[in-house]
Amino acid sequence: MYTRLQGTPHAMLESNKKHASFLTRNQMIADRLPREKSWVLDVGSNTGFTTKFIADQGHYALGSELMEAEFRTAMNIQKGTAAYMNTMASPEFFRNSPHWDAVLLLSVLHRIYATEGQETMEATLAECSQKTDNLFVECSTSQKRYTDNASPKPGFDHLNVDQAGAWNEEIFARVCGDGWAVQSKDVLPHTKHEPFRILYHLKKKSTIA
Repeated sequence: MYTRLQGTPHAMLESNKKHASFLTRNQMIADRLPREKSWVLDVGSNTGFTTKFIADQGHYALGSELMEAEFRTAMNIQKGTAAYMNTMASPEFFRNSPHWDAVLLLSVLHRIYATEGQETMEATLAECSQKTDNLFVECSTSQKRYTDNASPKPGFDHLNVDQAGAWNEEIFARVCGDGWAVQSKDVLPHTKHEPFRILYHLKKKSTIA
């Protein structure tokens, strides 16, 4: 399934200056979780709003965030079935992780690419795919998001949605393997400087009805 959604106006918390479809994206993810009370890992959870949103829908959500200031902000909204930990995503992190109903990699892979390189990004994705049956991956279409730490340019033109999608899908297929399929792909409004991002729902084929 491929859809290109229009932005929808919404009120945002002053402490969460997010992209144009932030709440729409969160609701789409919540609606696609595999069971009524899923266990969800939100990697790179920032100030914790998405983690809490998922928990507020009746799920068990754990957010992991490396940046200390963002983690402390998230801890201020921790309650109910939302919890947070101060750590980074890495191959080692996922090798030692339990199995999750779903893992969210929202604006995560391009940050790993920029700071650690493509090899580490792919190794992290490979280990992550062993610990869940559902992956929600938000991919940037901006080359600058991949290169702001002097990393090489990714294999697509700046802001070219189709090329960015093809580049990411090749990585998904090669790294996650034949046992995975793209369940949905949505092009969502983002910001003035990056008009669109791509949200993927990847699912293990053995779990697709």
